[in-house]
Amino acid sequence: MSKRDDIVTAAVDVFSRYGFRQTSMELLARAAGVSRPALYQHFANKQDVFAAVAARVTDLTTDAAHHARDAEGTPADQVYGVLSVKLETVIGVTEARFRQELVAEAAAMGLASVEDRLLDALVDLLAEAPEPRETAALLLASTVGIGQSDGTPEVLRGRLRRLVDLVMNGLNTTPPQRS
Repeated sequence: MSKRDDIVTAAVDVFSRYGFRQTSMELLARAAGVSRPALYQHFANKQDVFAAVAARVTDLTTDAAHHARDAEGTPADQVYGVLSVKLETVIGVTEARFRQELVAEAAAMGLASVEDRLLDALVDLLAEAPEPRETAALLLASTVGIGQSDGTPEVLRGRLRRLVDLVMNGLNTTPPQRS
């Protein structure tokens, strides 16, 4: 692993704990175990470090979502797998008070959206559903809501599984004809 990779790895934790605004190059250098001048040899500024972190997180999340999408199992299992990737990021390492700030900063910088990539993976799985993109967007938004609700990670995962089962069963049910 290169020194740049080490810095990005350390920076994931720093941005997760302090958010974008409170993170400084000094904090990033300390976390990576390098001097500030050494940090500047790899990154021009905090935005450059953040962009590298966002790219890494997006790539890792996308890879995990594609793996879940392509895994063996029922369509409900695959949808749950993709949504679990999102749930784990919501209940994972980033402090709740900084999540929205980090997402907003990434959007302001024009960085690739993890949500867009997760949405695409879900649309692939829901291609036969009516309005697959809207259904996928609803499931993603619901996953965020579940992740922000009270409960242990196990309880939240159970809620997500129940939601997926309800939606997938509903999609497999032919609605009664109205007269």
